[in-house]
Amino acid sequence: MKRTATQAQKALAAERRTAMMQLSRTIAKMPDHDRMLLSERVGIVMTCEHKILSMHNQCMIALQNQSVTIVGGFQQWRRMGRQVRKGEHGVSIWVPLGNRETEDTGSHTNMADEQRFMLATVFDVSQTDEMAKSGTSAA
Repeated sequence: MKRTATQAQKALAAERRTAMMQLSRTIAKMPDHDRMLLSERVGIVMTCEHKILSMHNQCMIALQNQSVTIVGGFQQWRRMGRQVRKGEHGVSIWVPLGNRETEDTGSHTNMADEQRFMLATVFDVSQTDEMAKSGTSAA
């Protein structure tokens, strides 16, 4: 059964998204040198799938939690055999979604020039535990 968000949850999500958009604007206005220094605070942050995050996302992480090393979303960690501990709070990054389809002209679909992104929450490896192996029992 799919749960629907309450009005309060929707309001909190909108507030969080607005705050993260403002944080992104602040990073985008920084000179390249300042962005480089900010991203160096956390070092190179990789996903649990061994992908290096963009400098913008590394800056986003540096402004939220400087102790992050390897990140993944809730389901990414599950696929890696780890689970996010209950009560842990992640950091927000922007994840590319691809270009938006704008119109169908019959033979092909035109794509908008602008890349789309969604806000995603990721957790550091230190916020996860190894999942218990199912089907094994201690003798």
